[in-house]
Amino acid sequence: MKIERRDFLKSSLAGAAGALLAVGCGNSRPRTTCNRRIGDAHAGSVYSLAVDPSGALLVSGGADALVKLWRLPDGALLGTLTGHSQGVVSLAISPNGTRLASGGSDSTVKLWSLPDGALLATLAGHRLPVAGVAFTPDGLTVASASADATIKLWNVADGSLLATLTGHTLGVTDVAVSPDGTLLVSSSQDKTMNLWSLPDGALLNTIPTNAGWVNAMAFSQDGTWLVTGGSNDGDTVVLWSPPAFVPARTLKGHLGEVKAVAMTPDKSMLASGGLDATIRLWHAPDGGTAKVIEDHSNSINALAITPNGKLVISGSSDRSIRFWNLPNGSYAGSASDPALPVQTVVSFTC
Repeated sequence: MKIERRDFLKSSLAGAAGALLAVGCGNSRPRTTCNRRIGDAHAGSVYSLAVDPSGALLVSGGADALVKLWRLPDGALLGTLTGHSQGVVSLAISPNGTRLASGGSDSTVKLWSLPDGALLATLAGHRLPVAGVAFTPDGLTVASASADATIKLWNVADGSLLATLTGHTLGVTDVAVSPDGTLLVSSSQDKTMNLWSLPDGALLNTIPTNAGWVNAMAFSQDGTWLVTGGSNDGDTVVLWSPPAFVPARTLKGHLGEVKAVAMTPDKSMLASGGLDATIRLWHAPDGGTAKVIEDHSNSINALAITPNGKLVISGSSDRSIRFWNLPNGSYAGSASDPALPVQTVVSFTC
């Protein structure tokens, strides 16, 4: 494991220089064409994002097998963590902000300490990529979901395997833990969601997801909603109502699979992103579309919302990480590695 660190001042200057160059924007000329130049965050697709509970740290994982730590809100690069041998496809930060779990295409889960980024343990046991990771609210257990059709529960303190949950017939795409810590939900390409009790891991129920499968899940902060995104005869976002997990609302608009979902802490807004390279902001109470963001040039693979609900962050196959203000969806900046090239130039009317 190698940690590369950069001086805060140099990072801030480089990030500010590479994040945004707007030419000719002025109130007197509202239809001027502006060019936004955005540097790459990873040397490959950005697969995963997580924000710590303080809202001051962003973590990203990419196809380049790297985990990167970024300062918020300015997007300065703080450090690069190496250890995975293939792409980092899932991330989770413990509720107290001191532990990071990363799931890789190398079939391992790695536990890191924060904010120093020291590698604490490598959890080996899955046979295929780890698509999702989630901590329990007490931070003592981390769950991992794999394309090998299993979910594993691990002891965070010593890295030991506590249980392997079987019940899906195809790859498990994501996992989420309820805010009260009593329930684990897993989604799968077998077009079901399984509900498991915690801490014992008993299978409670299997919920069919109808014509398609779920790629991504997120509980609301109070546990009254589960938001899912996937492919379901129209590439949908669904709001499920616990404990019965009845689909209460279905939101359609994406033109391809939904790969990422997130909800604001106050449950007023949802964000979704997918293969159509758009981010959609939704009014959660009625399901209305608040904004469609079409700034990225490739698939949106990851979304994260800051704890104050004021920023949604997107990670894309176009190699960039971008920040958007909530609730209006206006551009707020980016996280760019100054060692990587500026490859993305976005023209827009300002």
